[in-house]
Amino acid sequence: MPASRWFAAFLAVALVLCSAPLGGCGARQSRSTRLAADDVLVASTSLAQQLASSDWLATRHASDEPWIIAIDRVENLSSDVIPVGEQWLMIEKVRAALPMQSLSQDRAVRFVIPAERLRQLRGREPEFAEAGALRMPTHRMGGTIRSVTRIGEGGRTDLYRWEFEIKDLVVGETVWSGQYEIKRLAYGRSWD
Repeated sequence: MPASRWFAAFLAVALVLCSAPLGGCGARQSRSTRLAADDVLVASTSLAQQLASSDWLATRHASDEPWIIAIDRVENLSSDVIPVGEQWLMIEKVRAALPMQSLSQDRAVRFVIPAERLRQLRGREPEFAEAGALRMPTHRMGGTIRSVTRIGEGGRTDLYRWEFEIKDLVVGETVWSGQYEIKRLAYGRSWD
């Protein structure tokens, strides 16, 4: 095979491989700055690690009297429309993160849904009728998502901040707070 034909065949194969879904060559560019499932997982893991390494839990042991923390859904103050079900899912992902599971075992901390949510679930799901009989929350955990949007020549940028805090229900004070920020970039025309 002559060198020119070999080069043409090589070039044709390279063009096909690089243009097939046009994400094959180079970095993938998003057309949306909306939070994605991966963002929720990364933020959840980071916040759980912050809590696990906090001074507030440093002296706790598995043999201590358990702290029962009622978790509220995430409050959405961002520019995204996040349905209530997704707000509950976000806080559930924080609770289910592996570092949080370790906290439950190593530091005698249990995370439960608040009584109001439990009543809603009992009304819809009969299997929740007996759930929560032995719980007496000692703390309450809430979260907020905020965002700031910037649109420029290079595209749109949204900065999201996840803020979480835990309050002691006996004294009414915040005993822990943590935050995580994520920046999402989008490229393309704004009318797409």
